[in-house]
Amino acid sequence: MRLHWIFLVWALFEFFSAERFGGAGQVAIYLGLLFGSVFLHEMGHCRAARQVGGNAHEVTLWPLGGLASVDIPSRPLSHLAVAAGGPLVNLVLWLALLPFVISQGSPVGSFFLRWPAEPITDPIAIAAAVNLDLLLFNLLPALPLDGGRILHSILWQRRGEGVATQKLVVSGKIVALVLAVVWFLPGERSGLLLAMALLMWIQSQQMQQMSVDSGSAESWRNSPGGGSRSAVGWWHRQRDHFRQWKAQRTVLRQQRLRARVDDLLKKVSTEGIDSLSPEERRFLDRASQRFEDR
Repeated sequence: MRLHWIFLVWALFEFFSAERFGGAGQVAIYLGLLFGSVFLHEMGHCRAARQVGGNAHEVTLWPLGGLASVDIPSRPLSHLAVAAGGPLVNLVLWLALLPFVISQGSPVGSFFLRWPAEPITDPIAIAAAVNLDLLLFNLLPALPLDGGRILHSILWQRRGEGVATQKLVVSGKIVALVLAVVWFLPGERSGLLLAMALLMWIQSQQMQQMSVDSGSAESWRNSPGGGSRSAVGWWHRQRDHFRQWKAQRTVLRQQRLRARVDDLLKKVSTEGIDSLSPEERRFLDRASQRFEDR
C-alpha cells in the first residue's frame, strides 16, 4: 500500500477551503472518510482480480480512487469485473449510508457536484457524499478512471479490442474537453477539474500513439496507467532518474575525496606531517573518520 503525494496536496488545499465543510475539524473528518473509502474502493479491485483468477500486487492511493497494480487474464469480461469492482464498493456503501442520512434529516449531497450549497457537516452525510463522488467520478468514460476501462471492456467483448481502443480514445478526449469547458464556465471551480481534464487528454493521446507505434490495440494495457504490474508511470520514471543522478553524484564525491586523500598522503610521505596546513589536517581527520564509519 502506497499513499500518492497528490493525496497530501489535496489535503492541504481542502484545509484552505475549510468553509465548505464547516471548519477544520470537519475537513479532518472528510479526509479520514475519503482515505477509508478510497482504500475500500481499491480493495474492491483487488478482490475482483482474485475472483477472476488474477492477483493484486500493489495499490497506490490518491484522492479519486487510486491505482491498483494487478495481473489478470487477458479477457474482456475479466477486465470488466476488475474495473467495476471499485465503483461497486462505493455504490454499496452509498446505498447503505443513504437511509441513515435521510432519517437524520441531513442533506444528500456531493462535494464533486458542489451540491447542496450549504456545508455538509454530519459525519454520516460526509461519508455518503464521499462515496457518491467516488462512484460518479470513476464512472466517467475516460482513462485513467474505471469508467474508461469499463467502456473498453464492453466494446472489446462486442466489437473487438482494436475498435474498443479507438472508441476509448475518442471518449476520453470528449470527457476531457467537457471538464475543461465546465471549469471555464462562470462560478467557483476546483483547479483539480482542469488538472483531471489535462490528465485524461494526455492518457488518451498516449494510448492512441502507442497503438499506432506498436500496431497493437492491446499495447496501452501494458502502458503507464494500464494497470499492469510492469507499468512504469511518469512519476516513477522521474524518481528513478533522480536516484540514478544522486548515485552518480555520490560516486563522484567519493572519487574526489579519495583523490585528495591520496594527494595529501603523498605530500606527507615526501615532506612530512608538519607540511600539512591546519585545513588539510582537519580534512584528513574527517576523511579518516568517514572511512572508519563505512
